[in-house]
Amino acid sequence: MPNIEADHSLSGAPAFVIALIAAFNSNKQLLLLKRPEDVHCGGMWSLPGGKVGNMEMPLQAAIRELAEEAGLKGKRWRHLGKADYTYEDRRLHFLLFVCVCSDVSELQAESPCVWVSLDALNEYPMPQANEKIMPMLHLPELFSYLDELFAESLAE
Repeated sequence: MPNIEADHSLSGAPAFVIALIAAFNSNKQLLLLKRPEDVHCGGMWSLPGGKVGNMEMPLQAAIRELAEEAGLKGKRWRHLGKADYTYEDRRLHFLLFVCVCSDVSELQAESPCVWVSLDALNEYPMPQANEKIMPMLHLPELFSYLDELFAESLAE
């Protein structure tokens, strides 16, 4: 397993691997969390997620972050894509995972949150780095995957 702690190579700025979660509810709405004012990109909306710990598998980090930040358990996890973004003070390598949260009654977000349709995402200010992530949420394979998931859940 690779060591994925902060990497200071190339630009001298630390680099981090970030697991992001596109968590959908049964209405095909996406969970967004508002970042606290006192953190990087504070006051903006973002997907749940965070740094992948040393010797932690990215999917395990995604599962952990969703539980920590929203109190939710996702099902039917899938890796959707990856992207890199460099800010002046840090480099980020994003791994985007998608899951469905069929039971949102346990939602206890550590910050303000909202469930939004994919069509409404542009109404929520997000960090610049999300510009590389958001197009992945409009891939045809994601729509097919969500249709399959929700067809299965209706049949249960």
